[in-house]
Amino acid sequence: MPGRKNKVWAVAFFKDGRRVVTGSHDKTLRILDVRQTGEMVGEPFKGHTDRVRSVAISPDDRRIASGGDDGTVIIWDTESKQMVLNPLVKHTEKVNSVCFSPDGKKVASGSHDSTVIVWDAVTGAVLATLESQHRRKTVHVWSVSFSPDGLKLASGSSDHSIRVWRTVNAECLLKINVGQWSVRSVVWSPDGNQLVSGSSDNTAKFWNSSNGEKIGQPCIGHTRWITCLAISSDSSFIATASDDSTVRLWCTRTHNQIGCALKHAKKVHSVAISPNAELLVSGADDGNLQLWSVRDILEQDMVVESQKEDEDSQGEQFHSCSSETQDSKSDSPDTYNAYGSDGQDSLFDVSYSPLISLLSHQTGVCYV
Repeated sequence: MPGRKNKVWAVAFFKDGRRVVTGSHDKTLRILDVRQTGEMVGEPFKGHTDRVRSVAISPDDRRIASGGDDGTVIIWDTESKQMVLNPLVKHTEKVNSVCFSPDGKKVASGSHDSTVIVWDAVTGAVLATLESQHRRKTVHVWSVSFSPDGLKLASGSSDHSIRVWRTVNAECLLKINVGQWSVRSVVWSPDGNQLVSGSSDNTAKFWNSSNGEKIGQPCIGHTRWITCLAISSDSSFIATASDDSTVRLWCTRTHNQIGCALKHAKKVHSVAISPNAELLVSGADDGNLQLWSVRDILEQDMVVESQKEDEDSQGEQFHSCSSETQDSKSDSPDTYNAYGSDGQDSLFDVSYSPLISLLSHQTGVCYV
C-alpha cells in the first residue's frame, strides 16, 4: 500500500471480532477487516481537525465515539461514517480518552483540561462534569472507563491517582493514590470488583474497586511507561502496551507475564482484545497494526513452562522469557519480533511467532 504511514493512536474491536476501528495522527478514523482481507472497509471517517487520540464503539456496534487533540468528541454512525451530531465542544484542551456506557446511552471523555465530561450519546447534552476539588492545570486525565453496571466511572490522571465517580451526581466516591507516577490507563474487571491501572512507572497494578486497596504484586517487565491496557472478557489476562515498543500479557491471578513480549518496531500506544479473547491487536508509531493469536501465545507459554519444569527437575538452569528490553532486530528468543518494509513484508526473527498479520496503516495508532 503506497503512501505515508501514520502513527496509530487508538484501536478498538467490534463485537463481531472481525473488524477494528483505528484513530490516527492523520485526523481520521478507519475500519479494518482484520480476519479476511486486512484492508480498510470503505472510506476513512473525516471530521477531526487534529490527531485522533481515542476511539470507542457502542455496545450495539452502530456508533463510534472519538476524541482528539482538537478538544472535541465526535459520535459517528458506523455504516454511513457520518457524524451523528455536531462535534461535542466543551473541553478546552485535547481529549485523551473516550468510552461508552454499557447501555450505550452515555459517552465519557477525559481531557488535558483536568476534567471528565459525561455526555448524552443521543442528544450531545452535558450530563455531568467531573473534576477534582483542588483543580490544577497540570493535571491531565489520561483514561476513563465506565463500570460494568454503568453506575460508576473511573478516571486515571497525571496526579498519580485513580478516581471513582458516581455518574448520576458527579460525586467522587474513591480516590486511589498509586504512587509517584501518572496513571496512563485504567479499566474495570468484568465483574466490577477490581480496577487495573497502567502507569508511568512501567507497571500495571490491581486494586479493590470498593476500598482502593492494592491487590497482589505489580506486573513488572516493561522498561518504559505503559500507554494502554485491556482486560479479557473472561478476566483471565490483561494486555499492556508500552513506550518500550512491546505488548505483554499478564495472568490476572498471579500477575505474572504470559509468554514473551510481543514486539513492534516503534512505541506502542494502543492495544485491544477481541470479545472472545482469541485475538489481540496493537497499534504503534510505526504505522502498523499487528494482529496476534492469544491461543498461540498461551500454548507457547505452556510449552515454555513445561520445558522449565523438565530442566528444573534435572537440576539444569533454564532461561525463560526475559523482562529486559531487546533490540528490535535482536535474534533473542525472549521477544517475538515483527517488522515491515513500508508495512508490506513481515520478517520474524524467531522460529515461532503468534503474529497472524501485519497491517499497514498508511498515515501512524495512541489510546483505546
